[in-house]
Amino acid sequence: MGADYLALAVNTDAELVEMARNVYAHLSDDISKKIFEARLMYAMTGNVGAMTGLDAKYRNLSSDMESYAEKIKKGDHVLVYGSGGAAHYLAGRFLRFGAHIDAFIEPDDSKGSVDAQTGIRIISEKEMRDNKAVYGDKKVIISYSVKSVADETKKRLCNDIGIAEENIAMGMYDWRNNSSQYFDFFEPLENEVFVDCGCYDGGTCYRFAAWCGQKGFDHIYSFEADPKNYEKCKKLLEPLGKCDLYPYGTAGKNEKVYFASKGFEDSCIISKEEAESRNFDGVETIETIALDEVLKGKKITYLKMDVEGAEYDALLGAEILIKECHPRMAISIYHKLEDFITLPDLILKMHPDYRITFRHYGLDDLETIMYVE
Repeated sequence: MGADYLALAVNTDAELVEMARNVYAHLSDDISKKIFEARLMYAMTGNVGAMTGLDAKYRNLSSDMESYAEKIKKGDHVLVYGSGGAAHYLAGRFLRFGAHIDAFIEPDDSKGSVDAQTGIRIISEKEMRDNKAVYGDKKVIISYSVKSVADETKKRLCNDIGIAEENIAMGMYDWRNNSSQYFDFFEPLENEVFVDCGCYDGGTCYRFAAWCGQKGFDHIYSFEADPKNYEKCKKLLEPLGKCDLYPYGTAGKNEKVYFASKGFEDSCIISKEEAESRNFDGVETIETIALDEVLKGKKITYLKMDVEGAEYDALLGAEILIKECHPRMAISIYHKLEDFITLPDLILKMHPDYRITFRHYGLDDLETIMYVE
């Protein structure tokens, strides 16, 4: 495909087209180019199929995720067992894949016949047994995360209703390869100093420590702007030692901004207009800080950023560190449609000799990571 296809979508923005050509020319391997082309088609058409249709060899998926990718195809008719939050999440994902959600399944009819939140039908196990000709060949996703409950549900579906075991997938509603993301591309060096922008629950810091293994590490500087997440991380990260946690968002400058605080991983900086549109419900005022200021004079070796769309501004605030320390980096490039072009272009302007590699860790359009070295 190549970067010239971008002209079809942004033919009034010659600068962005030139950025795309430059980034494409600097991609390190064929996998990166295939991911770039898929993201480009997605940006052009808005069709998530450009990403979900990526061949498995171009995606870093776990075996569980591969199983889902094999079982759920575009056009499939799917039943989701359960009708709670996990079931709603799964149904939304399947719809994006182009699957049809025929119904939620509940053990009995106590939840009614229609899900109030989604408008999707709810059927009972009895209705399924009474209508085996209708439901017997459907694909069923069990949304329960407790293994014993999910296993018992699967047993009933197979033995009592006649659903083929190969048509049942167990409840997995984290659509990322969390075990590998950020740490499966590089090998650890001696005396690593890690900067974690977007700490969330502290998990990435612990995975960094595990990645370093027997080599150990020198230090971690971690940033988490959500006050709820920050309080949790203070306790969770204490056993690590050699870890400084800051209650700031990372940006191009120090200022106070509005922040959608959810106590979850998608908490993010928002505009004043959006804060007003929410009537400031769940909105906090937080401080942002430039990494160049708070880490001035520090030697860093590895920079990770996953800050829900604020990556460009955060990189601007780390320009001196990047130019002086030349750290390896793992940067999320999927929060905004143009991130896969503008973020690597910015990095190349800071350091033209950097090598750029893309890897994709999700079943849909989320979790594309840019590795920089």
